[in-house]
Amino acid sequence: MSKSEPQSRRQTRGAILEYLLRTQGAFRPQIVAATSLTEASVWRIVSELRLEGLVVENQRRAPYVGGPSSFFTLSKDCCVLGVELSNSRLSVGVGNLDGSVVQSWRKGMPAEWDAPRFERTCRELLRKALAEVQARGLKLVQAALALPGYGGPAHRRNAIFPWDLPRLRNFVELCLPQLPVEITNSVIAQAAYDRYASGQSPIEQDHLFVFVGHGVAAAIVSAAGALDTFAPVEMGHTIVQRGGARCRCGHDGCLEAYTSLQAIAPIVGKDEDRMLSQGDTWLEGEELTPRALAQLHDRLTLLGIGIGNALNLHGLRAVVISGWPSLLGDHERSAIAHGIDESLLGGLMDDVTLTFRKPGTGTDPGASVAFASWTFARRGGVDHFDAARIAA
Repeated sequence: MSKSEPQSRRQTRGAILEYLLRTQGAFRPQIVAATSLTEASVWRIVSELRLEGLVVENQRRAPYVGGPSSFFTLSKDCCVLGVELSNSRLSVGVGNLDGSVVQSWRKGMPAEWDAPRFERTCRELLRKALAEVQARGLKLVQAALALPGYGGPAHRRNAIFPWDLPRLRNFVELCLPQLPVEITNSVIAQAAYDRYASGQSPIEQDHLFVFVGHGVAAAIVSAAGALDTFAPVEMGHTIVQRGGARCRCGHDGCLEAYTSLQAIAPIVGKDEDRMLSQGDTWLEGEELTPRALAQLHDRLTLLGIGIGNALNLHGLRAVVISGWPSLLGDHERSAIAHGIDESLLGGLMDDVTLTFRKPGTGTDPGASVAFASWTFARRGGVDHFDAARIAA
């Protein structure tokens, strides 16, 4: 599918900033081709972004003989702030506009924490982050909070963290006055990290992003238009076995209760906290027993069935899987394809592309920082005070 041309000036700015975020820099002809804009439009908007200090121009060898040598990247004089609840801890980080983390702070956060205790700890970490921004002389332009189980502004409660969400938003906005703040589901932030900050080539077609870690979640990534979009898809808390294993959400038989790190930790003989702390290396040097491999095969088949049902609902034919399944070999991971084939309408597994990514476990708050960068880029690099001026 070809990319559609942005319709408004704000969308035009957003398309250019998002392309620079996704590619980590580009020559002008590349921006023109990717955004379907005229060269004159791209030059005008890029010049505007340079004057605003959002884009930097450097000279590099031209991509072809006689081509322009001006190479554009996102400025490092502006920064974003990410707040993330994941892996039983609260993380706050300051990052560049390209989604990379400059500095981060973490605090263990048991599941039984109530909202007041969270607020006290979060305020402490935010003060450290804001002091770092001031000490570096940076301009803070966007903040984001990634929250497991977040269902959007219409939801007052969260199934995983049973806090009052309007109170939570009000708390964050009070801590960060006059700064645009966006709250999102954790899997959306993980999808943004995979697309913009993981160092891995982004998938250039609409796809289902699946993250399997402390929890199991999915998102639809619409990548074929001028601007990327993300939409959460419930997967981890779909029931795969009636009356089955108890899940942290309070139900029995959820997919997460069989395929999360907590669920497979006893199978591989490790503690979940240790697996989280070791990140992508917890399987290195380990030799799993035939019994463990057989059990993991069954769990991955269940994961595949869950993915196949999501594909049935949403009509996608590309899947990106990030998490512990990516650490296993091709033989073990084939169980996912078998599960998809079992549940996919018509069993058309040959039409589905599976891509496995490094798990990225323990990189928090990288996901929330990447999402904050995407949010800033998507709104055209405009704060809420300038939105009316730039919208048309």
